[in-house]
Amino acid sequence: MKKIDASSCSVSCSVTKWMVSLLLFLATMAAAVGTYNAHFGAGEPVYGSTSDSLAIIAFVISLMLFRKSLCHCCGSCAVKK
Repeated sequence: MKKIDASSCSVSCSVTKWMVSLLLFLATMAAAVGTYNAHFGAGEPVYGSTSDSLAIIAFVISLMLFRKSLCHCCGSCAVKK
């Protein structure tokens, strides 16, 4: 397994990676708020509706994408060769 070297990227490439990570972080926070609002929006916990399920799926996908982009920014990902 080969590690990705974060220093091999140009400055503009690094800035772009960090901006994408920032946007994905904001999307993850918005998805977390949406998940909370979908479950507790009516004042009491609601489970099993379509909006609840879609909110959880959106949160998990955005969280995974954020984690992957942060991994690439820090250069701590291992890539199989």
